[in-house]
Order: sequence, then structure tokens, then C-alpha cells
Amino acid sequence: MPNRRALRAVREQRGLDIAGVASFTTISPDRLQQFEEGAREPSRKQMEKLANTYGVPLYSLFNDAIPNLPPLPQDFRKSDPSPASLTPRGIKTLLLSERISHFTQQLAVELKYEPPDLAPAARSAKTPKRRAIELRSAFDDWLAPRASVLDFSGMPEQRFMSAVRLFFEVQGGVLNINDAPADDYMGFFLEPEAGLPTIFVNRSVSSKKAQLFTLAHEYSHALLGADGISNPFIPKNPTERSCNMFAAEFLAPMDDFSRVVEALPRSTRLQVAHFIDAAASRTLLSKHATAIRLLEGNYITQQQFGGWRRIFTANPRIEKDAEKEASEGGAGGVPHAKRLSEIGHLPIVLAKRAVDAGLIDCYDVVEGIGLSFPLQERAYSLATRRFKAAQS
Repeated sequence: MPNRRALRAVREQRGLDIAGVASFTTISPDRLQQFEEGAREPSRKQMEKLANTYGVPLYSLFNDAIPNLPPLPQDFRKSDPSPASLTPRGIKTLLLSERISHFTQQLAVELKYEPPDLAPAARSAKTPKRRAIELRSAFDDWLAPRASVLDFSGMPEQRFMSAVRLFFEVQGGVLNINDAPADDYMGFFLEPEAGLPTIFVNRSVSSKKAQLFTLAHEYSHALLGADGISNPFIPKNPTERSCNMFAAEFLAPMDDFSRVVEALPRSTRLQVAHFIDAAASRTLLSKHATAIRLLEGNYITQQQFGGWRRIFTANPRIEKDAEKEASEGGAGGVPHAKRLSEIGHLPIVLAKRAVDAGLIDCYDVVEGIGLSFPLQERAYSLATRRFKAAQS
């Protein structure tokens, strides 16, 4: 019989209410209440659902001892960051990233994988702008001799994002890009004790350019060692503002950005929405990030920015929907390439090396990083080819 006290304690430690768990597990609130009170015994299937929702082993809900779970990462969306309160789906996505990170580190240790340090000056820099300049310089130096070999496809922002993520991964980081509830986070950075530095970018609502900005923002978190969840477009504290300054300077250095802006016709600059759209279309920045950059450069006023932002944020999907319309008729992603994008290169490359060395088998790969057996060989081939080029 399950430990009813453990059922309640684990739910509360995850910061979840009964209504949220009920909606996610399709177990009624009254039934969950009865389970926690010991008035009714759950089925094995219901217990498995609850264990998966809370991210704990099934046996821990049957033991006499109550699990003592670590707090969730800091919520940098708050003016005074404190442990996050997330939905069950948001927690599940975060814990999945942790699991991939832990598994990848185990493989790295067994394989004696020692990643290079390509940007030491960025970590030692004292200001966001200096960190951005140093990282961009190191990134450009790394990419220049490899760009033609890597040959990423897509729009400029997609190619740039693919290169940045590989630059992060070749240095021993894990980078996941997947769907998550937008109300929980746009991205996060984790550095688990038993895992590798991990960045997650939420692709569910934001456009490719907004995803790129989120990646750059989380990269700043990684350089600072600041674990937590973020929404870069709602900066409420000094850490988030610092990370946004870094992201903007890394993606669109102010000198280059100013040249683009000042080359626009005066007629375009008179209407704020057109001005933002035109500047965004000529840089790697999303419309929201462009508006912030224009404000920083004194090209628009705080009042103009506020008026534009109220309209833009009323429909957060507007930029993504426009992007989708522009790309209609495309062939769509190949399944193994799509899964590689979600999991990242480093976990798949190390999994391949571990399989070849006889350390694990294909079923361990399914369990460890969620790469299904039918996709493994093609994902191994693509990830290994790119990683080889990244390390050459």
C-alpha cells in the first residue's frame, strides 16, 4: 500500500496543487484527495502516473521514509528570485533535461571525454557587454574555418542558432530545444551536481529569432553560473537585465545595429511598428528584442516602446505565426534530425561512442536520453558528422 503521507509530501515539495495534478494525470481531484488521506487505495497504473508526474521512483511512494526532494531551480522571472512554482508539464520537461544531463555526464566520465575550453575570456569578463564581445570573438574564430563544412540550412537566424548550440555543446554542455508551457518558462539553465551544464529553449510559442535570443540569454546564465528558469522578455531583476544586455550585444553589437538602423529611410523610422519590423528584418534579433535595442540606443522613447509592447504582447504568438505562414510549403523536418535538435548533439555523440565501446546498448539509449531505437543510427550519423567538424 502506498505511503499516503509521502503522496502529499512529494506533491507539496514539487509545489503542485491537487487541481493541477488532477488535470495532468486525469485522476479526479476527489480521488487524489482520498489517496492522500488513505481513504482509498490507488491502482498500480495510477501510482505510476503520480510517480511520473512528480519525477520520483515508484518505490519511493511506498517506502515508510518520506522523500526529501531538492527545491526547484530559481525563478528569474520574479523581481526577487526564489524557487520556481511550475505546472506538472513544466516540471516534467525540466526533470527530463536533468535526466539527459545526468546520463550524458555518466557517459563522459566513462569515455574520459574532456571538452575544450574555447572561451575562457568570456567567463572572466566583468561586464555583460565585455562577456558578449569576448564570447562573440571566440565564437567567430571557431566558426570561420568550419562554416562551409557544417553547412547548416534555414534562415540566417536558424543557421546562427545551430552554430551557437554546437559551439556550446562541443565545450561539454547539453542543449535541449523542445516544447514546454510558455507560462512556466521560455528557457532555463541548469548545472546539476551530477550532470553537465544544460540549457533548455522553449520552442512552443516564440519565433526562431526569439528562440535565438533566449539561447543567448541562457548562455549568459551559463557564463555566470546562475541556475534558474527565465523569460528574457519580462526582465524584472538585475540578473535578467544583465543577461539581456549580453544577448543583445552578442547577437547584434550596438555599432553594427546602429549602422543598420541609421540606413533605414526616415519615413520608416517615423512609425514605431514599421521601424521595429524593418530593423528586426535586417538583424538576428526578434521584434521584441529589436524594440528593446532601439530603446537602449535612444532611437525610440520609453513611451513609444511601452505602447508598441502592449499591442505586441497581447498576442505572443504573432511573430511565430507570421514565420509559419512565410515557410508554408516546406518539406518539414526529418524525424531523426528533429529529434537530434530536441536532445542535442553531445548526448547522442557520447551515446554512440558508448554503444561502440560496449558500455551500453540501444535500450539504455532509449531510457537515458529518449532517442527511440528506429531513429538511433541516422541520428548517430548526423550528430557524429557535425561534431567531428566542430572539433576539427
